[in-house]
Amino acid sequence: MPVDLNILIGGAAGQGVHSITLPLAKALMRQGCWVLTVQSYESRIRGGHLFNQVRLADRRLSSSREGVDLLIALNQETVDLHTPEILSHGLIIYDAAEVKKIPNGIPRLALSPESLLPGAADKAEIALNAGACGAVLGLLKLSLTPLLTLLQETFGDKGAEVVEWNVQAATRGYEQAAAQTYGFSLAGINPPPEPRLLISGHEAMALGALAGGLQFVSGYPMTPWTSLLNAIAQRASRHQVVVEQAEDEIAAINMAIGASYAGARSLTGTSGGGFCLMTEALGLACMTETPLVIVVSMRPGPSTGLPTRTGQGDLSFVLFASQGDAPRAVLAPGTPAQGCALTAKALNWADRYQLPVIILTDQYFGDTQFTHLAAEFPEVQVDRALATGPAAPPYERYAYTPDGVSPRRLPGFGPELVVADSDEHTPDGHLTEDLGVRVQMHEKRLRKLEGLVQEMGGITTAGDPDAPLTLICWGSSLGPVKEAVALLTANGTPTRMVHLSELWPLPVAAVAAALKGSKKLVMAEMNATGQLHRLLRQETGIKADHLLLKDDGAPFTPEYILRGLSGVI
Repeated sequence: MPVDLNILIGGAAGQGVHSITLPLAKALMRQGCWVLTVQSYESRIRGGHLFNQVRLADRRLSSSREGVDLLIALNQETVDLHTPEILSHGLIIYDAAEVKKIPNGIPRLALSPESLLPGAADKAEIALNAGACGAVLGLLKLSLTPLLTLLQETFGDKGAEVVEWNVQAATRGYEQAAAQTYGFSLAGINPPPEPRLLISGHEAMALGALAGGLQFVSGYPMTPWTSLLNAIAQRASRHQVVVEQAEDEIAAINMAIGASYAGARSLTGTSGGGFCLMTEALGLACMTETPLVIVVSMRPGPSTGLPTRTGQGDLSFVLFASQGDAPRAVLAPGTPAQGCALTAKALNWADRYQLPVIILTDQYFGDTQFTHLAAEFPEVQVDRALATGPAAPPYERYAYTPDGVSPRRLPGFGPELVVADSDEHTPDGHLTEDLGVRVQMHEKRLRKLEGLVQEMGGITTAGDPDAPLTLICWGSSLGPVKEAVALLTANGTPTRMVHLSELWPLPVAAVAAALKGSKKLVMAEMNATGQLHRLLRQETGIKADHLLLKDDGAPFTPEYILRGLSGVI
């Protein structure tokens, strides 16, 4: 029988929810499960309810889902909030010291520091975290060995005593749970033939940036962009990347522009509120034709909004930010593998077309961990697109060219004088008030988009290619929509998905071809106004028959999408 289980681990911030999630997910994956983890947390350092979900199956997973098969409760609030989500076969594993009331009729397993670590019950956090991990493996009749190996790898530098406490707690939790009857067993599952990766969207983007030759990153911490900044910083010394935590977002983007002007491959990032501060400098990069990659990790607004939640409300903002028709590219990956590839591509495009490339992510994409195969991450090619060799004088940094891309040389690396100006300027870079030159120079900058759009594609399809019903989505909605399409098709409603990850300049011909034959078009977006739908109508004239929108800060689920389509199909 196919296995598909959802484990919810809940407690207050600081109780160790993450300390259970990661070793458990890795132990499950190493034994052959496909795993997907999702985080939900409040904007508080300690206290406040948070929970993670670990979904595991014997097949590839692309999305989180609703319903709870196993609830791990570190406090009473978790039981109170999530009991309504527990499915009929569900079971609760709980901290007996913190949870005093569980509704009747729900199978349960109590864990306590005293039973997990006799004689060392003061190590309560170690006991409950490791014990809960062991208990899940015991319930599912899986081997404990991968978890014990992980505990040794994780805590080896803290000393033999700490390792022994964790191993003992995990073993006793395993033994207690293995004695219980549970309706699901994974005893027959086999380890994967090749290693698998458990990787989040932002971790994958960090790898794409490093493989793509990143040399400088600057930023100010702001959830959910911070996880990408951290992922790059953790690997920076090995790859000789300069990491600068700026005093604010204005400084961050201007540092990145300066580094790029000097020749370094540069990236900066923020979330929506920080991008508000970056828009003037965005125009500076466009006017000076300085390559730059900007990551905008979206969260619900306006203003501070919901700082730790997810959404897709900044597409229109990044498309039109800055004055004067400033050219830029906009990308929005849907999976970690896409995020890795698009980040490397963004660095190449920024250099090749000498403009800012904006990558849109969100909390769900950035923090969710997917199981990937190493082969799904393509080899990256680095293209700096710098002019080298002798230049016929006088060198013109902004020379008029048919494709709008002028020869770019680095200041100080040759005899040529490199002049840049944030005002309108002549081809050699000096300020001008000549209106004829202004028109020519502005048309030159905008011609870059004509070449760039020829490279744009980024269309992922799934489902029945001849289905009359098409769901179109972008960014992190890929997984939930893909799974909803599979469920609809399996239940007798042929459906297809069209997902866009390269949004601007919109590849009109490719998008129109992908949507050709659709009898009914449904647009799924995590914002209140259908921002991609507006762009689609503006550029192609195509209008969706129905908008399926979500703007509450929680990500799409396949079940939410199916509910939203009731009465539509």
